[in-house]
Amino acid sequence: MKILSSRLAQDDDTPYPFVPSPNIGASLVPDLLIMHYTAGQTEAGAVQWLINPNSGVSSHLVIGKDGSITQVVPFNRIAWHAGASSWKGRTGLNRYSIGIELDYPGPLTKSGDHWVASFKKDYPDTNITVAKALNGARTYGWLSYPDIQIETAIQVAVVLFQNYKITEILGHDEIAPGRKWDPGPAFPREYFRTEVQKRLAGNPSP
Repeated sequence: MKILSSRLAQDDDTPYPFVPSPNIGASLVPDLLIMHYTAGQTEAGAVQWLINPNSGVSSHLVIGKDGSITQVVPFNRIAWHAGASSWKGRTGLNRYSIGIELDYPGPLTKSGDHWVASFKKDYPDTNITVAKALNGARTYGWLSYPDIQIETAIQVAVVLFQNYKITEILGHDEIAPGRKWDPGPAFPREYFRTEVQKRLAGNPSP
């Protein structure tokens, strides 16, 4: 995995699918990586929303549950993913960050022996973490992220650190507390951060 002309590519220089979004800003020199979830059913649906000019939102990448990757904004352009946000004295973090969306259903509500997403899809009562979101008041169910999706996101993060002066990996919930809950309690936040640093140092976990 590598970056060529602000686009993500495979090791043989084949670019990952790119579906350009019109929802972009000026030039970007990023130093933050912000993790999100889509709160939707499919990667394709998320991509269509992020390229819709009426949505008013975008992100740089969408990573599917199977580890597939679609880019919608080049890494040298601002994407509209952070919204009203702040961190360490800076506000409007779209101007400083790359945004990655993980295809994920978001918070689930218990109904009998299963859990229901906001888009009315049912999920079985397995691989569910019951917890409050960061700064959330209510308890919800949170589906486990697939291993391949997390592994792909780690690989992407490592490449971004190698190519840009990224200093921190943050969740949307950390830069917009109370307003946003993604990537949620089931996202392995500390493992993700630690594993990226291990791989950058040439010492990945077994």
